[in-house]
Parts: sequence; C-alpha cells; structure tokens
Amino acid sequence: MNRREKLNYIAENYMKLMWQKAYSVISDAHEAEDACQEAFIKIIRMIDEIEDVTELKARALCCIIAKNTAIDMVRKHSRVAPAEDVFIELEARQKPADSPDAVVESKAETERIRLALNRLPEAYREIIELRCLHELSAQRTGEILGISANSVNIKLSRARKALKDILDRENIEERTEAAQDDR
Repeated sequence: MNRREKLNYIAENYMKLMWQKAYSVISDAHEAEDACQEAFIKIIRMIDEIEDVTELKARALCCIIAKNTAIDMVRKHSRVAPAEDVFIELEARQKPADSPDAVVESKAETERIRLALNRLPEAYREIIELRCLHELSAQRTGEILGISANSVNIKLSRARKALKDILDRENIEERTEAAQDDR
C-alpha cells in the first residue's frame, strides 16, 4: 500500500474507534472530533513507519495516539484555567458565614491554601485539582493522566501529605514570627 491508501484505510476503518477512545477521555463530541483530527495529523507524519495498517498493532497504535491526544487536550485545557479560578469556584460552594470576621477568615484561609497548592509539584497539583476540586473519580482522573486509578489514589495521598506539610511549616513560621514580635 502507498501512503494515500494506508491513510484512507485508517480513516475508513479506525476513525470511529479513535473517536470513541478520545470521547472516553474528553466526554465531549466536538472535542473528541478535534482530538481525532490532531491524532490523524500525527499519524500522517508517521505513516511510513507503519508497515501494515490492517494489523491489530496498527489499529492499537491509532487508538493510543487518539487517546493520548485527548489526554493532552484535557491537560492543556486544565492548565489554561489558573488556580485562582478554581478557588473562586471553591469559595462559591462555601456556605455563608455568620459574621464578617468569619468571612474574612475564610477568604484568608482559601488564599493560604491556594498559595500552598501553587508550591506543590505540578503532578500533585493536577491530582488535587481533578480529584478534589473537579470531583472526578480516581478512574476518570487516571484516564485523563494516563495512569491507573490505584496510582491516582497513591499520588493523591502523597499530594495531600505534601500540602499538609507546606501548611504546617507555614503555621510554625507564623507562630515563630508572632512569638518574636511579642518579645
């Protein structure tokens, strides 16, 4: 088969399956189509490396490319939304406080957590945002990040511990500064 025949075969036989893989990650039909188009462009670039497009290996490769492209799109989209937007959403979910002091304290705590989250490694931030803020399941988070649900839970545990350590260090520093100011 020449290049054109290979690409036609892939388009006719694998594109629906590629779309399904992308949709399983993105859950949006139009975004899945975009992911398939990007994946197909990647396949075009490497078509000469694919010996026989009728083999299961070629089909699997096309599906993997589509899935990974969809994951990249989700990651890219999640990075576009800054952490501040996530915390605006978090604040909106909080119940109204009884007093103005409680409101100020709540906003200060939210800001403190936001700053601490920004100090975490990106992998930990992604896990916390997907699991805690976007309330995705471990399975769905794993699909987006390309890891198992078990790995998601392990990384979430480590991320929470790292976040707690950062907040604990800040508390110690604040108390130390306050004690020095009192002297």
